[in-house]
Amino acid sequence: MLGRPEAGAASVPLKWRAELRNRVLRGIYRLGWQVSARLPRRFVTLIISAASWVALQHEGIHVRTLRRNLALSTGAPVDSALMLTALNSYLRSFYEVLALPGWSEAEIRRRVRAVNEPAVRDAYAGPGAVVALPHSGNWDLAGAWACVTGMPVTTVAEQLADPDYSAFVAFRQSLGLEVVSHRDPGALTALIEAIHRRRVVCLLADRDLSGTGLAVSWRGQSITMPAGPAIVARRTGAALLPAVCQFSEGGMVIIIGDPITHRQGRDGLAAMMQDVADFFADTIARQPEDWHMMQPFFPDRELTKEVR
Repeated sequence: MLGRPEAGAASVPLKWRAELRNRVLRGIYRLGWQVSARLPRRFVTLIISAASWVALQHEGIHVRTLRRNLALSTGAPVDSALMLTALNSYLRSFYEVLALPGWSEAEIRRRVRAVNEPAVRDAYAGPGAVVALPHSGNWDLAGAWACVTGMPVTTVAEQLADPDYSAFVAFRQSLGLEVVSHRDPGALTALIEAIHRRRVVCLLADRDLSGTGLAVSWRGQSITMPAGPAIVARRTGAALLPAVCQFSEGGMVIIIGDPITHRQGRDGLAAMMQDVADFFADTIARQPEDWHMMQPFFPDRELTKEVR
């Protein structure tokens, strides 16, 4: 008589499949970093369009989460046209990350235009600059652009399991970025020292990975955002600047906000990050398809009650 399998037995195939998936992804990245920059643009556009359509037809958990986040960020239900555009944008960013190591400095400069660029240039020349960004557009391209235009960047990356993390660190280092692990207990000190070494600190600031962030409001939705950008700016005297990357027809625009006023105390940190949230929310709402937030972001409430 067959008994129930032990708990560990069922998990072995799952672990095997997860490892196989990770190896396949690593292979895709290794190959992509070598050949993507040489692929014909028309071929890339065709593949992205087809893959976006397939993803929308299946509408898995990540696509459903993206739809919900876009609806709450715009205040309106999301139709299929916007979802298709958003998936195209996400896959475009994935392709560009693979192609980026093959682009020359001239190509990087050509592809990027910055709005309100003097704000970050003046901050870098003076007290220092901490730039807070959301998961919008291609933030790796933004970092590469800053480096090739004379503003070396230090950033924090989510530490994945090796060798995935090592591969991404090497990729970003090849662009001129200095990378600190989010699990490094000395990460805050490293970022403060980076400002003193005349580097721009660029931090993704919309998603609170630790779950211990500051309470802010995003277009009427209560969320939390990491305090790191405000803390680094306040401790070093550097300017805190919000910025949002959005794709254009032939490249990408970095929309840079004015420096945010420093305030004291924990309430001051929350007020500073509220200003960042307001800039993110207002800018993203004007071009929501480039916000690649496929993880839960807003409180888990009934969408029909929130979007009218």
